[in-house]
Amino acid sequence: MKKIALTIVLAMMSWACVTLSLSYKMGTQAEMNKNWEEAVQLYEKASLENPKEPVYRLSLLRAKLAASQFHVQQARRLAAQGKKEEAAAEYAKALSFNPNDASIALEARTMMTEKPKEPEAKREKLEFPIKLKAKDEKLQLKVGAETGLRSILLTLGKSAGINILFDANFKDIAYTTDLTDMNFEEALRYICFATKNFYRIIDERTVIVVPDQPQLRMQYEANVIRTFYLSNVKAETLVNSLMMMLRSQTQMRVSSITSDKDLNSITIRDAPQAVELAEKLIKVWDKAKAEVIVDLEIMEVSRQKLRQLGISFDQNVVGLRYGGAAADTTATTTWFNLNSIDFSKAGNFWMNFPISFVQFLESDSETKIVAQPRLRGVSDEEISHKIGQKIPMPMTSFQAYAAGGVNNVPITSYQQQDVGIEIKIKPRVHFEKEITLDLDIKVSSLGGKGYGDIPIINNREVKNIIRLKDGETNLVAGLLRDEERKTLKGIPGLKDIPVLGRLFGAEDTTLEQTEVILTITPHIVRTISLSPEDMKAVWVDVEPVTSDRAGQLAEDILDREMNPEEAMRAIQQRLRQEGGANQVALLPLNYEGPPNRAFNIAVNIRSDQEIANMSLTISFDPKLATLRDVREGGLTRLLGDKVPFLKNIDNNSGICTLGFSSPQLGKGMKGGGTLATLIFEGKSPGEGFVRLVNTSAMSVSGQAVSFQGSQSRIVIR
Repeated sequence: MKKIALTIVLAMMSWACVTLSLSYKMGTQAEMNKNWEEAVQLYEKASLENPKEPVYRLSLLRAKLAASQFHVQQARRLAAQGKKEEAAAEYAKALSFNPNDASIALEARTMMTEKPKEPEAKREKLEFPIKLKAKDEKLQLKVGAETGLRSILLTLGKSAGINILFDANFKDIAYTTDLTDMNFEEALRYICFATKNFYRIIDERTVIVVPDQPQLRMQYEANVIRTFYLSNVKAETLVNSLMMMLRSQTQMRVSSITSDKDLNSITIRDAPQAVELAEKLIKVWDKAKAEVIVDLEIMEVSRQKLRQLGISFDQNVVGLRYGGAAADTTATTTWFNLNSIDFSKAGNFWMNFPISFVQFLESDSETKIVAQPRLRGVSDEEISHKIGQKIPMPMTSFQAYAAGGVNNVPITSYQQQDVGIEIKIKPRVHFEKEITLDLDIKVSSLGGKGYGDIPIINNREVKNIIRLKDGETNLVAGLLRDEERKTLKGIPGLKDIPVLGRLFGAEDTTLEQTEVILTITPHIVRTISLSPEDMKAVWVDVEPVTSDRAGQLAEDILDREMNPEEAMRAIQQRLRQEGGANQVALLPLNYEGPPNRAFNIAVNIRSDQEIANMSLTISFDPKLATLRDVREGGLTRLLGDKVPFLKNIDNNSGICTLGFSSPQLGKGMKGGGTLATLIFEGKSPGEGFVRLVNTSAMSVSGQAVSFQGSQSRIVIR
């Protein structure tokens, strides 16, 4: 007896352990009704009653986080209305539920007090590592109109104790300026800027002055290598954007940019001004994405009614059987002696009729499915949530017994089918405190069994794109299915008689109703942090001029009286100074087209000097387009019929080399025309440039001739 009592007590204790407490059930109901404070109190009570139950602790933590977020949203609304005291009380409640979230305290402090203006971080300017040791004295120098530029620079260097060197392509022109109250570097930078030259520091006492041309920039200008470590944006996604932005800055030169996936860093090698521009752009682009919390409430209500009225029969058949006069009704055999068979007597036959009974049956069943997921994610990234189970679905295929035979052997395999709630949301946070949601919600459930006991799955699917305000609730309802089936069974002919037909048959009525209700409420957790500095324009190719007194080229030499020879020399000098005399143009400047389509780029040359030989190096993006051929133009025909023409195509590295040489000594090409036509074929979508990388030309007198180049923009769509 004691053993039986002990067994009963242990069974009751184990039953009590597996049963959820009443406080937890009431807390769950309060959480569904979004009474967060009441839910927290009930979950705390359940946790105190059974501290070892992890379900209670997890539910309590979830309710506290939801309550904290709810009060933060209320505080933001009150702060937007100018009610700071009420907003502060809401922030205090939010902190009481989630004291470990420092962002709530910071937001409350920012709301209550004016945010102190943070000092702007001083950006370190990239400077050349070698400094000139020039005399720190103010100049008192005025230059007349007849003074050559070379003489001005040599005098300037002598006064400061600096050696001035000149590139072979340097052009000595007449120049006038006033260098009063300038130091050496200010005056040198000022003169070079006004005369389209630049200088490179060789050592502490030496500089070289070079014409400002793309080819010479590539030869003389120093490069800087700098690594930027990114916090929010993936490094590989910024490489192409930086290449596009820095192309106009570097002109003929292509920036060298590499990314490190492990360190999420970008390393750039380019001119100092290009690297400084890249630093500004990276600071603007490397921003943390906005975050949102999406509250969903999904409810599916299914109701099924079954009604059966009328007279039903156990079987719809009438039977006749011969038994025989001497047949043993208790025997199970159906064998008869032929001598005892007599069909003339009615007593030897048995007949059965269907049994009828009256049906008065009505059933009503109701099913409710409720889900309240709370999802958090970042802007422009998909949030996926799936709740349910997997149902094995049979899949039958046919195969042959042996190779080459007929596929007549059935093979059944099982595929797992997801049944439950599947949610896919892609949020996008706007600067107007609104959220766009790309929704894909599927609700599936078992609907019974079909042919071969294969499960029937009911599906409800919602696909939509909506835009809501922060905290706005959107209701999706009306997904209603109403199905009614009627089945009439009974004696043929008699069951169809009006009114009386119910005495000879029964009617089964099945009514199914299903409705899905969905509510969506997004909340913004944080937005993209933008400062006033991020909204400012980034100026490109701007170098400060040290003085507001513009240096003037010797334009007045064309205004005074001179003979025709002097005028021609002055005009040629002006053309050389402006860089318009010798040019290599790639035309058209812009091309857009689809992949696998051929297009042409013409290489046009204009020169005011006789060119004896010339070679050009042209670069292109081999991933963007393929250079199929180079067709010789008509410009070389000015030198004769048999002019050596060089063409070399390397599609692996994206380099094409062109060149020609005059077959006659002392005779060269002068004027303008098309040297060659580059025949490309679009390869893959993208954007790039066809550039003139290097030019080498010699005049008939053996002197080097410089050319200015251009580039052609290619877009494959």
